[in-house]
Amino acid sequence: MPNYKLTYFDGRARAETARMLFKLAGQPFEDIRLDFEEWPKVKESYPMGQLPVLDIDGVMLCQSNAIGRFLAKQYGFAGRSALESAQIDAVVDSVEDLTTRIGPLYDLGSQPEEKAKYVERYRTEYLYPGLGRLEKLLEKNNEGNGFFVGDTLTWADITFLNIGADYACMMGEGNLDGFPKLKALKERVEAIPQIADWIKERKVTPF
Repeated sequence: MPNYKLTYFDGRARAETARMLFKLAGQPFEDIRLDFEEWPKVKESYPMGQLPVLDIDGVMLCQSNAIGRFLAKQYGFAGRSALESAQIDAVVDSVEDLTTRIGPLYDLGSQPEEKAKYVERYRTEYLYPGLGRLEKLLEKNNEGNGFFVGDTLTWADITFLNIGADYACMMGEGNLDGFPKLKALKERVEAIPQIADWIKERKVTPF
């Protein structure tokens, strides 16, 4: 059995989908969390100089979606056909699109007034329109009352929970109140026993 070591900062964000996939599979893994002061000292030892990274018996796999896709294929959350797998990838990429305009929020950290203006712009021009499109996509499958693809949970739903409903909404100071199907999906995923248990036991972090 492979030995898995997942390295990320002390937060949820881009590592949480992998953590949840491990929990769903009942797969032990080492959850390594670096603080921001430590990161510059070790950054160059990681592929692409970024996190998360999944160490699989010494093989370093970078890029959060590559990690998520690998684990989803390993544990049965990547679709039941090539077409379903492609549909899942399309949802994951669409969720990822929500984050492409987040960068300036970090750049404006020392300029509160400008940051507040950009938060509002991000929320109204990018986040909410993107969530609206995702809700329409969800509604095309079982009228939006199940999951994004097929009739069972996939890593598309888990990615939406962590990157769309959590990270992007947090950064944009938004919520899912205007998107009832997405909000219900979030609640369905969070109610899955292994995920519900993980949410209860995981360390409380700011992001």
